[in-house]
Amino acid sequence: MSSEKVSIIVPLYNEQDNVSILAEEIYVVVQQIANPCEVILVNDGSTDNTWASIEEICARYPVFSGIDLGGNFGQSIALRSGFENSSGEIIIFMDGDMQHNPADIPRFIEKIDEGYDMVGGSKQERPEGFIQSKLSNMAHWLIYKITKAKMDYFGATFRIYRRFLLENTNILKDTHRFLGAVLAKKGIRQTEIPITIRERHAGKSSYKITKLFSVIIDLIFLKFVVTYMNKPFRLFGVFGLIIFVLGMVPLIYIVGGALFFDFNVRIDYISEFVLSIFFILIGIFMISFGIVAEIGIYNYFSGDHIRPYSIRKKTKHEK
Repeated sequence: MSSEKVSIIVPLYNEQDNVSILAEEIYVVVQQIANPCEVILVNDGSTDNTWASIEEICARYPVFSGIDLGGNFGQSIALRSGFENSSGEIIIFMDGDMQHNPADIPRFIEKIDEGYDMVGGSKQERPEGFIQSKLSNMAHWLIYKITKAKMDYFGATFRIYRRFLLENTNILKDTHRFLGAVLAKKGIRQTEIPITIRERHAGKSSYKITKLFSVIIDLIFLKFVVTYMNKPFRLFGVFGLIIFVLGMVPLIYIVGGALFFDFNVRIDYISEFVLSIFFILIGIFMISFGIVAEIGIYNYFSGDHIRPYSIRKKTKHEK
């Protein structure tokens, strides 16, 4: 194994009954790994005693530290905050509900040592109902159609990355679902290993049928990210030009008819004339918006930005 530092990041929301047991499991695994390790537990605005449990864990185990976010920002932002406060060259994301088994961590690291940039967990078994399973399969099919990424399982949070991948990736709300697919599409060296999703030790799954609508919206956003994120003018400019032409063609006809064929625009063509002007203005607006969006994307990737989260406090093991 290499000597690169490994950062394990675990987002937590109302996991007071799971976090202590999970931390003990992770610590046992960390002791068996040759790489130097750190474990960052991120409390994502829990309303129970999750943060108090994190403080106790950090006081007990040397490699643990904790981040208490100033609100509930969602899993993606919690993962991002953990990453931005980590120092490892190898980053591992995993869930905090104990469905991911820390015993799989050494196998992830072995694949990184073989030269891969990203290694995902491909589920072999998962305790889920029939409807949830079918919806999950449909979502995976849609993600594949959008990204064309060659992966068996897109939805796993349990994944390991080389740091440079995440440093050039903007993790925003709910985008962790598609992070692996977006990165895989870039042609990086990636693979998957089989993992078994365990039953929750305590608490209830946050999965709801209504979450499907959120996933659909996210898939629309994913299509934009994959196809147009770096070139929004291609999207808005093309549609704007089409609408502009649809307005110009009848306008030229009406104006030409008025000049050379005595068309009575006020009586016979007023509605067509107004509609043509409307289409032209909409087309100009969309083209202009595409240009502004292009400039905005350029400026976004060129500068520093306000982080989408706040940190109430941090804790770590005191020697």
